[in-house]
Amino acid sequence: MALTTVKNAGLAGSIDLTAKVTGTLPTGNGGTGSTATTFVNMTSNVTGTLPAANGGTGRTAVTGNVLQVVRASTTTATTTSSTSMVDITNLTVDITPSATSSKIYVIMHVAGISSESSATSGVTLQIYRASGFGTSINMGYGSTNQLGQNATLTALDSPSSTSALTYKGQMKNREANSVSVNISNDTSSITVMEIAG
Repeated sequence: MALTTVKNAGLAGSIDLTAKVTGTLPTGNGGTGSTATTFVNMTSNVTGTLPAANGGTGRTAVTGNVLQVVRASTTTATTTSSTSMVDITNLTVDITPSATSSKIYVIMHVAGISSESSATSGVTLQIYRASGFGTSINMGYGSTNQLGQNATLTALDSPSSTSALTYKGQMKNREANSVSVNISNDTSSITVMEIAG
């Protein structure tokens, strides 16, 4: 088809692009080469996952996904002869869940556990959160000092909260003698993970 040139005089000075132009403007003339006339409403008409290559995360939040991880550690020694739980110094971590349906998975590693006497002794270690959540493990010792013992505890909490939560390590003496953790500048740690529920 022959190209028809329209002179300015025939245009009456302007072109109404909103109503008087149809078809596709070729890319060579500054167009897109596309005839698409329907556009996507990104706020209501898009579902699924935008691929990472297009600026998305490449994933959707499904049950079991790890949403965030927070960790704290300490090398400070704690010694107690109390038969009631006491906090292990600096073994505490805060996390704020993003949804009430989330679960919190806690891993606590306590190092350098020892008894301070040659007599029989023992220690109870606990992961603790206010409002009644806690899980514990008992460790016993023989009739001689025990040094360098380690323990790892895990727990799965369902706090049903989006408020800041504090998880901490605690310990108590199970016998008449004092017990310690991190006795030789060992490193104990507590890690919390928010799991999509």
